[in-house]
Amino acid sequence: MGALRNNQPRAVTEGKVRQLVRELLAAGQTAFPSERELAARTGGSRSVIREILEAMEQKQQLLRTANGRSLNPEANRIPVLFVAGGRNMIDNPAWARLWLALVNRMKGTPLAPELFLLRYWPEEIAEDLQTLAQNRARYLILCIDRDLEPLIRQWRVEKRNILFPDEGLLHYGLPVISIDNTRVGELAAQQLFEHGFRTPALLTPDFTDHWYSPYQKRIAGFTRECARLGLDFQPERDCYRVYYGKGRLQSCIRETTKIADQTRYDSLFLTTDDLLLLVLEVLNDQQRYTPGSFGLITLNSQNNALSGNARVNAISSATNELAALITDRIQAHADGLIDQLPTIAITPTIHEGETLCIRQKS
Repeated sequence: MGALRNNQPRAVTEGKVRQLVRELLAAGQTAFPSERELAARTGGSRSVIREILEAMEQKQQLLRTANGRSLNPEANRIPVLFVAGGRNMIDNPAWARLWLALVNRMKGTPLAPELFLLRYWPEEIAEDLQTLAQNRARYLILCIDRDLEPLIRQWRVEKRNILFPDEGLLHYGLPVISIDNTRVGELAAQQLFEHGFRTPALLTPDFTDHWYSPYQKRIAGFTRECARLGLDFQPERDCYRVYYGKGRLQSCIRETTKIADQTRYDSLFLTTDDLLLLVLEVLNDQQRYTPGSFGLITLNSQNNALSGNARVNAISSATNELAALITDRIQAHADGLIDQLPTIAITPTIHEGETLCIRQKS
């Protein structure tokens, strides 16, 4: 009787071999099993495994030695370039948190994250763009598009894999993995309603030089859900805007004071926590924010801003989930398991517990 034929699909065998490569590299090991050992460990046929190993040798991912084959860590390394504005990493720590989450998530994988911060002054930007143009990373995570349009066009021609973690950049038609900003607004309205608040105000950044869709989506979701739940909210009357630019702190104080002066408001949806501490200070000065009497909900992008504010409820910006999804999808694409990077909107969740909670209205 002849030997039984192995019918395991090649893609399955190849996936198991790549998983083994990741495990060995994560453990700092370079010695690679023989064809016979791989067949036993993966369940694949010797002939398929031989083809996979030969392909890896052609890419120099595997090297032949006197003792068999060994992994070449550098050739198995997949650079992932994370591009953000230097000032944005300070002004918006959400990107700093995402970078750190990606670094932690990519540990133990062939993915090698690299950070590039675009500077501010024109002569610095010109120099940075030249440096970026020479970078050969296969995958690029872009947190900004300012000044990058020519490079984005070049990278698309070169068939680089570009991913945005921000719905504000959907207009490029490139993959976007981010939180569902419409759902953020809906959850904010639901939380206020469930805790007994009925007349909310909304405070949001307003950029004078461009239209930023994530904030608009949060406002739209909040408005629609308020109407469905019967909350007394009219965007043309109850939406206050902080102008981001010169004098934004003064603008925040002025708009928050307006909200505090309106005794009809029993709660506030802050579409971003960038200015949370300043908003809390103004509300406290106006004696509007006391436990149980005034509800405040925001999107949690800065854990440090919310630390110690047990009266504040927050909608998770899902940084760790976002980093996990981006890592898994890039790895799947690098392994040939998916043809292109996807566009995905992550459903945010509610933070509740010691640090983040909302008090029932008394």
